[in-house]
Amino acid sequence: MSDSLEEKPEDVTPATPDSGVTLESDSEKVNKHSTGRRTNRTGIVAIVAVIAITGVLILVWVLWRSRSSGAGRPVPAPRNIGAEQPGSTTPSTERATISVDPEAATRAGIKTEPVGEALLAGGAVPGQVTTGVVQANAYRTTPVISLVGGIVRRVNAELGQNVRQGQTMAVVFSDELAMAQSRYLNALAELDEHHKHHARTLRLLEIGAASREEMEQATTKLRTAESEVASQRQRLLLLGLSSQRIAGLRSPSQVNSEVTLPAPVSGTVISRAANPGEVIAADKEILRIADLSSVWVMGQVYEKDLGKVVVGSGASITSDAYPGRGFRGRVSYIDPTLDPATRTAQARIELANPGQALKIGMFVNVAFAALGGTESTALVIPKSAVQNINSQQVVFVETAKANTYAMRPLKLGPEVNGQYPVLEGLTAGERVVTDGSFLLRAEWLKTNPPVHSH
Repeated sequence: MSDSLEEKPEDVTPATPDSGVTLESDSEKVNKHSTGRRTNRTGIVAIVAVIAITGVLILVWVLWRSRSSGAGRPVPAPRNIGAEQPGSTTPSTERATISVDPEAATRAGIKTEPVGEALLAGGAVPGQVTTGVVQANAYRTTPVISLVGGIVRRVNAELGQNVRQGQTMAVVFSDELAMAQSRYLNALAELDEHHKHHARTLRLLEIGAASREEMEQATTKLRTAESEVASQRQRLLLLGLSSQRIAGLRSPSQVNSEVTLPAPVSGTVISRAANPGEVIAADKEILRIADLSSVWVMGQVYEKDLGKVVVGSGASITSDAYPGRGFRGRVSYIDPTLDPATRTAQARIELANPGQALKIGMFVNVAFAALGGTESTALVIPKSAVQNINSQQVVFVETAKANTYAMRPLKLGPEVNGQYPVLEGLTAGERVVTDGSFLLRAEWLKTNPPVHSH
């Protein structure tokens, strides 16, 4: 029993902290933990290395592709297509110019025209276009008429002369005027006599030497004489005598048979119907004066277009005499009667005439704004000025250097009546080649062959 008690502790007695068995077991545990940490660190390093190598390979591949595709080379800055190449909307004429020999230019008949403006109806396309004739504004036209018959002594105005209101236009010698002055003098004499008679009758009435009836008769005769003087005075004014001249007329020696005809308004003499020495009748028109700062244009509106033109709508007037210049006006009247022969109606456009540029009788072109459309203007160029190079519409613009022209790409609207509205590429007043532009195109293509896209 004691033996068993002695063996038992050996089998079950736990190891003390000082025992060799216990120290060996702890060391193994530490070694195992350290080994696990080293394994984790190695894995992380391997992953990072793989990522780095992959990144380097991608970068190398990108650089190789960039070199093979041309990337990295100098690239011009972005720009609108310039005049150096068709397709431009921003003009640049430093390298896009062409010079022509003067003799070749003469043979080709090169002509230029300034870029003009035209009215656009509805803001997009030109309105109804027709022809018209310039007329004087009838509301601002005044005749110079002689109200007495006689002999024309002199005419002081020529056709086209500008005159001022009140300026003497003509002088007429007239017996009728002399007779009218004589009648006025007689009326004055009778009036003076009746004044004296009325004063005497009044004094006699005060002393009882005259009756009330006699006083009334004297008063009536005085009033009648005053009316006759006033009537004769108005007659002299009507015949052309001034108030000062009538007031100074007191004796037959002052009677003058010459009547002066003053200008009733300021303006321009547009007609003359009498010359010195000519015998004229009363109410004869000697001259006609018009204020030409405003004129009328009488345009023909075709029957099919009558629904598109209304009173108050805008109109643009152009003339071959002033290329590139436009005049703006308004429709003030449309004739209600249609011409059965031409199937047109007269439309009157009233417009300002600065500098009297539009002359009476001048033929002009009229563009009406469309019914209900807004009005705007746009630059226009003739069809003959436009050429096509590399599928781009271009024109040749005159430069300061003689016989040298700049090629200018454009953006154009749709063609209307032989003209293109310019959307981009030109400014008003620039001169473009019209006749001979095809020659410039051919010369340009000789040195700049067309580019073919693949």
